[in-house]
Amino acid sequence: MSTLEYMKYALIRTIVNTRLYILRSSYLSPATQPDFTKTYPCRPDLFPCRVFVPRDHNGNLPLVIRAHGGGFVVNNPAADDPLARHLADTAQCVVVSIDYSKSPQNKFPTAFEDVIAQSLAVIEDPELPIDRNRVVLCGHSAGGNLVLAAAQDSRLRSKVMGIATIYPATDWVPDGKTKMAKRPDPSIPDFIGDGHDGIMQLYFDPENKPSLTDPRVSPTYFESRESLPPHVLLVGAEHDMFCHEDQAMAEKLAGDQVKNKTEDGWRAEGVEWLKVYGQPHAFEMFPVEDVEKEKARVEAVDKLNGHISRWLVEVFSNS
Repeated sequence: MSTLEYMKYALIRTIVNTRLYILRSSYLSPATQPDFTKTYPCRPDLFPCRVFVPRDHNGNLPLVIRAHGGGFVVNNPAADDPLARHLADTAQCVVVSIDYSKSPQNKFPTAFEDVIAQSLAVIEDPELPIDRNRVVLCGHSAGGNLVLAAAQDSRLRSKVMGIATIYPATDWVPDGKTKMAKRPDPSIPDFIGDGHDGIMQLYFDPENKPSLTDPRVSPTYFESRESLPPHVLLVGAEHDMFCHEDQAMAEKLAGDQVKNKTEDGWRAEGVEWLKVYGQPHAFEMFPVEDVEKEKARVEAVDKLNGHISRWLVEVFSNS
């Protein structure tokens, strides 16, 4: 990749981060501010972690570590402030949003290693009011891919009891065209669409490309059920090219267990699948102009956030 191409993506990141800085400022978003930010020595050059603590709490609390989405290329921990604040206050847990290095300047496995290092630093931080026996990883999209992969690593596996991911990329083996063909309604545009294969080219080093069935790359190729935490929530969006592979991973995790149907999915022992109907990838991030569609989008966001919160409460209470 040419220097000009690298500069282009650096400029895109600068624009996105500036926009987030404004949108998540205390002036525009006073209700969703973190309680404080913190940089860990293991990754001093990344954006500071954003720490959210319930407004009223006593003693040590469960911990949720969040990784944002952005195609492995853009965004920073502030992207998920509204959800982080919501989960901290409604599930009564400490939420820490972490950063990771972005492609194309940083190829795989840099971001994967960043998530492991930052997660371990957070878990081992003596200054946080956390119960280290109740730790859940959570991530959207690229962040979902990273936490699903990181949770399988031996350095982190025993320290995590659960994982919740929202429309993660779980299988890089099929190309974008194959994934698009599995969508329920091809007339509805896909948020990622033709960008799928381009994301792969940016994220992986062509001269040192890993196997696409490596669980660090495609988490759905986990070695066994024990490779992942005891509690897993996988969420897919109906009109997202990742939805089919997310459901397939959930079914693989559940194995031969009985799947009890829910309103929008199913539950089995230690595994839950939830499909958000009528919505595309990243639906919670981007308002739409159509009044009725925007109303449906907001309702879907509120419903999803409430579901994640209730799932966390249940998982933490069963520990």
